[in-house]
Amino acid sequence: MAVTLSRRRFDQVVRDYRPLPFETFASDDPRFREPLHHVLRNRDRLCAAVVGAGRYLPPGPLTVADLGTYPGSLLRLLRRLLSGRACRLIGVGLMISDHFRRAMAEDCDAEILTVNLDPGNHHLRDKGYPTRIPLGDGSVDFVFALEVIEHLVSPSHLLAEAVRILRPGGHILATTPNVARIGNVFKLVIGRSNFDRLVPLDYDNPDDEWRLHFQEYTLAELCGLLQPAGFSVAVARHFMGEDTRYLVKTPRRRLVELAKLPFSIVPHFRASLFAVGRKPAGGTG
Repeated sequence: MAVTLSRRRFDQVVRDYRPLPFETFASDDPRFREPLHHVLRNRDRLCAAVVGAGRYLPPGPLTVADLGTYPGSLLRLLRRLLSGRACRLIGVGLMISDHFRRAMAEDCDAEILTVNLDPGNHHLRDKGYPTRIPLGDGSVDFVFALEVIEHLVSPSHLLAEAVRILRPGGHILATTPNVARIGNVFKLVIGRSNFDRLVPLDYDNPDDEWRLHFQEYTLAELCGLLQPAGFSVAVARHFMGEDTRYLVKTPRRRLVELAKLPFSIVPHFRASLFAVGRKPAGGTG
């Protein structure tokens, strides 16, 4: 029997949500109309992820791993949404300070592990971080990888580790921006590059552990990453994951959003990609 995680329940949790300092944006951030935090800024995307995951979470005690976990919002939401269930929550990634690790343990009893999930990134190779997630093969029921693969030089290592730690029949849920979103098309039409979210050429800052995007993908390309890693694709779709309700909007921006609106009925032009991969029931990772 699947676990029901509804939009209504999600909205209830968000109304009562109190962000940790890691999740908040600066109170004077000129991009936003009001002080904001990570859950509100990414509300639609996080809702799509947790509600979508509810179809695949098995009954009984759960072990969930969040790959690319910082700033911890997903794990904090899951602890509240799954209250009353035995659930081991594990966060994996970079930008992990002792302060962040302690705060997550105290707030939602989450284990936070520092792991370099992108060993192909030469700036991270000399930092001494482990590249193997310190979890046993087949020890995890569900893996999230939300808005992370676009930040990796090569996602193949992350996906190989995901399939290794997942139990046979377990699932991974991934979201990432859609390179074919209508906003990118508009940029090309007016002569702008759609690579403006990508790491600039010759960028060199070894202290930066959370880069801009290395690459963005189409839905077919996202599925093409999951399948060679050993996953069968259970769900693959476009969705409206770009939430602009809290942004400061100039008249020009409002016009652009109105121009985009008719294209939202065409899935291909929507802002985000959503996929669930399943590890074969007889798989060994």
